[in-house]
Amino acid sequence: MMNGLHPELVESIDRKLKNSRTFEQLIMNRIFVHYSEQNYQLENCLIEETMIGNIRVIRIQPEKAIQNMPCFIWLHGGGMVFGSPDDSVPYVTDFVHKFQAVVFIPQYRLAPENPYPAALDDGYDLLKWISEHTDELNIDPTKIIVSGASAGGNLALAVALKARDEKGPKIAAVLPLYPMLDAKERPFHKKFTSPAIWNAEKNKKSWLAYLPDSADIPPYASPFYANVEGLPPVYTFIGTHDLFYEEVCEFVDKLQQSRVQVQFDIYQGCTHGFDLEDIPIALDAKKRLLDITSKLLK
Repeated sequence: MMNGLHPELVESIDRKLKNSRTFEQLIMNRIFVHYSEQNYQLENCLIEETMIGNIRVIRIQPEKAIQNMPCFIWLHGGGMVFGSPDDSVPYVTDFVHKFQAVVFIPQYRLAPENPYPAALDDGYDLLKWISEHTDELNIDPTKIIVSGASAGGNLALAVALKARDEKGPKIAAVLPLYPMLDAKERPFHKKFTSPAIWNAEKNKKSWLAYLPDSADIPPYASPFYANVEGLPPVYTFIGTHDLFYEEVCEFVDKLQQSRVQVQFDIYQGCTHGFDLEDIPIALDAKKRLLDITSKLLK
């Protein structure tokens, strides 16, 4: 599995191997400490915790709010079973600084206590609330982007699918980074066994927690099986050494065949979540994400 690993990731994988946790350990304390390792600036950012309905949400915006700000909903990763919005603060501050944007990170309900569709409902309810309050929030209703990584990428797509089907709020773009898409086990997944990475065992147990009745796979739960026609523009990227690599490539093909505007980057030798590391390839991926997002907002 680790043949061909990007040389910049070798040290990181060794470190993760020493500090690896089993799925059961992750579930036991729900700690997901994979913050962005990169430098980030909280200066000139206003960070507030608020309750929107029953959802705890972290909101980050420029200290001096301007009119008609772009808005990002960011859905955190963690296999649908762990993680918290606090983990994502370092990653999303770039959106605030580069675009003078407001970012909402919801603490959506986690499986197995709250299986599908709880997390999706929380994300969609937040989107609806934002769209109903754009004036008082100084948000441009034509520049709402739904985004997230891994499990959060799944939820970003699911929120966009639901908004399309229910003729809900208009979404400018979807940024599902290396998303968790296919609820079915694949032979490709079996290559991924190392405890240092998101592996086949953790993936299988996460899907069982989120979707206990795996005989029935709703397309909102597993967007790989959705009809994707009419989705907003999409940008995603993934590493070749990511368990989700195969399904993401196939999903991008599906988007293209359905004439969805999609841009896609592949990073050779890179593992799941590589973009959080403080290494040149990760910084390149983040810069590319920001550059493409800038064009999508225009």
